[in-house]
Amino acid sequence: MSFVLPSEFATIERMVDEAERFFSARVSDEDTAHNLLLLASEAVTNGVEHGNKFDAEKKVTITFSTNAHHATVTVEDEGSGFERIDVPDPVADDHLFASRGRGLFLMEQLADEIRYENGGRRIVVIVRLPD
Repeated sequence: MSFVLPSEFATIERMVDEAERFFSARVSDEDTAHNLLLLASEAVTNGVEHGNKFDAEKKVTITFSTNAHHATVTVEDEGSGFERIDVPDPVADDHLFASRGRGLFLMEQLADEIRYENGGRRIVVIVRLPD
């Protein structure tokens, strides 16, 4: 499943609905399906908010896929990109009490693999499905 949406708050809400329908129909383990929903939500939120800065003229491309072994969420924005190494570590002493900045860290804890591609404008999130 793939779709292209404007960078608006409503995009996040629509994507959550689409992700829930897609993964609940294809992933039998409820915890894994819930984690995929969280991962998709965070990835799209980052693309809309940080990548495209809520510029409705810029689009986010979202793709969900599954096979017998993995589920994948891919989100690409039209922003300027980023380098993962430049994002502060949220568990470092100087960021421990920050009110924001834990999204990538959370995603990296929930996913089996994350790839940052196209200069940080595309994130590929892979979750291994239980047997």
